Amino acid sequence: MSVNEQEWYTSFFDELNEYWVEIVDARSTGKEVEFIESVVTTTEGLVLDLCCGTGRHSISLRRKGWNIVGFDISPNLLRIAKDSMRKSDARFPLVRGEMRYLPFRSETFEAVINMFTSFGYLPSKNEDMKSLKEISRALRPDKFLLIDIANLEHLLKIFQKKDWAEFPNFYLLEKRSLDISDSRLRSQWIFLDKKTGRTRIFRHNLRLYHFQQLRSMLIKVGLVIESVFGGYEKQVFQHDSHRLIVVAKKIL
Repeated sequence: MSVNEQEWYTSFFDELNEYWVEIVDARSTGKEVEFIESVVTTTEGLVLDLCCGTGRHSISLRRKGWNIVGFDISPNLLRIAKDSMRKSDARFPLVRGEMRYLPFRSETFEAVINMFTSFGYLPSKNEDMKSLKEISRALRPDKFLLIDIANLEHLLKIFQKKDWAEFPNFYLLEKRSLDISDSRLRSQWIFLDKKTGRTRIFRHNLRLYHFQQLRSMLIKVGLVIESVFGGYEKQVFQHDSHRLIVVAKKIL
């Protein structure tokens, strides 16, 4: 596999551009923000929105008085976030970079939030570990990481090779394959633009984790799980819950 194929995520969201905006706009951002507020109680110090994308969580939290820093690899998504900030009159720093190499001093943040399955894109499990080590380094002692990912065991249970959805300006057909040995979900995202009739194809590649795997990785970087949920309404986590949402505290 070439380096470009391994690091597909470095250009994926830039190329999706407005398609991605419509996808995330269809999310229940208000409910997700309420959930964040209910499980991350500190709002006085700096909070890092890691992989902030279009800033949909950051902007709402900033308007509620949180001291937010937005961080993402995609210049296009950060541009969209900046425009949305201006329209919402919610100002906070936006930083471009990669989660394996956070450009912040150690023990900077009161909390780190990582929402909507933004973890698992890196080329290997070791690279995912690097990002967790960086998160732990950037957190202050006794402070918290909130990480929200798709639950591997749920996807195994409901897996479908094809699925489609309609959005205001396009149709999306997703063709999927699941590599059990490497816990990889590989997808083709096929977009049909309603206005132009143009078809575009993008490739998406995600490593999935179940609870025990994620727990073990967090422990290795000095983060101990305080609570775990199966959804944004604080559902009790079960092995086949739709989401795997963990709140972990830094103990080292």
